[in-house]
Amino acid sequence: MVPAGRAIAFHVDKGIVIRLLEVEDTQVADATFFNANNYKEVYSASHSVWMNCIEGIGNLKRVKKLYSKPPRENVMLTVIEDTVGVHLAYIGTRCSPLIYKMRNGVDAPPHRTCQDNLAEAVAPFGLTGDDIPDIFNIFMDVDISPEGCFTFARCPAKKGDHIDMRAEMNLLAAISSCPQDLTPINGFKIKPLKVEIYE
Repeated sequence: MVPAGRAIAFHVDKGIVIRLLEVEDTQVADATFFNANNYKEVYSASHSVWMNCIEGIGNLKRVKKLYSKPPRENVMLTVIEDTVGVHLAYIGTRCSPLIYKMRNGVDAPPHRTCQDNLAEAVAPFGLTGDDIPDIFNIFMDVDISPEGCFTFARCPAKKGDHIDMRAEMNLLAAISSCPQDLTPINGFKIKPLKVEIYE
């Protein structure tokens, strides 16, 4: 289980399927990935979307292959099932202390953030907050306003919805149950998530 508003990190071998499962309605996950054999190789949101668009298998909200950033540019995971198909796939950001301060007028801490959650989760693996790469914002529904800025909608995922991703290399995965409870993103309430691992 990924506790509500917290994060976990774990190793996954090549060929293993990670299922991220909604245990209640309306909860966003912030996930990121490292090559478990070389932490310098990390997930890139923008490069993943760009490559998926070139290949004709994805777009700004849905990707089939998750790539590492240049210069390596390897497929880290392949999405093999996705019951929602709506994600913030292309910019790789996450909630942080500055975002909470500017957008919500609250201090973080004490409010939790995905940046801090993920930093805590990867600390046992010798990594720090400086090492957190791009994020795959799973089930997050974001559009562009007429002014060219972001608009955030309520997460469309329902209980039982899931995304299955097959590891294409040995991975360190980190997943945060987004602690945003001040906007409609998580329906103003944070919930746990479940990770299931399949061979």
